[in-house]
Amino acid sequence: MLEAAGALAISLADPGGEPVLEPTPGAAPLWSEVVVTALFPAGTEPAALDAALRAALTVDLPELSFEVVEERDWVREFRENLAPLRFGSRLWLCPPGMACPDPSGVALTLEPGLAFGSGSHPTTALCLAWLESLPLAGGVVLDWGCGSGVLVLAALALGAGSGTGLDIDPQALEATAANAARNQLTARLRVARPEELAAGERFDIVVANILAGSLIGLAPTLAAHCAAGARVALSGILATQAATVRDACAPWLALSLAGETDGWVLLAGTPA
Repeated sequence: MLEAAGALAISLADPGGEPVLEPTPGAAPLWSEVVVTALFPAGTEPAALDAALRAALTVDLPELSFEVVEERDWVREFRENLAPLRFGSRLWLCPPGMACPDPSGVALTLEPGLAFGSGSHPTTALCLAWLESLPLAGGVVLDWGCGSGVLVLAALALGAGSGTGLDIDPQALEATAANAARNQLTARLRVARPEELAAGERFDIVVANILAGSLIGLAPTLAAHCAAGARVALSGILATQAATVRDACAPWLALSLAGETDGWVLLAGTPA
């Protein structure tokens, strides 16, 4: 009805306290209460719009609020607020068009697109700092649930020999491939769906930044793809879930707390 009334854009948002962390591809989950915001062209009459919507609905509408949005260059303002981010002592994530502040640092240019992984979320930051602390030279890396590709590409930039980014979301695979090309890392990267991973493939570094329930279910699979002496890191885990995830994964992965930020943790270790 908002579209029929002339809305240029419509957003649905959580009023708070009910996060949707990882919907499956194609799913559009809603919250028990939803904040609906619509953008209309300048000159739209609020009273007439209010009356039209109430006439069209068979249920009572809450009170509607209206405000004028001044014309601004939103893309320019968004980019002005971006800045390079450092992880560990030498890894930098840089927005497109921005140079690395540290000439001796390792820079990765990242455009997340529609995929998760800009470096700003605590779980991504924990994984990046962990990767930066490892001796990666020549290693083979697996990033399960790669999103934007930030983790596997960071590992490659830090010296890993080759990497595989897996995801069930086609948009994530597209974003990862685009970011690899942006950083001249395409030749050392493979992007694929999980079912395309061969049973006999083994990796020196395995990282998965998804959600606790998915990590528990994946534990035997991740362990099966670990080479001898492999290092493993799991994140996307709330601090309150850490013990549950560690214990549930114990038959396959020997994990311990390796970092915590803003209520999120990183568990790291080796195959059991």
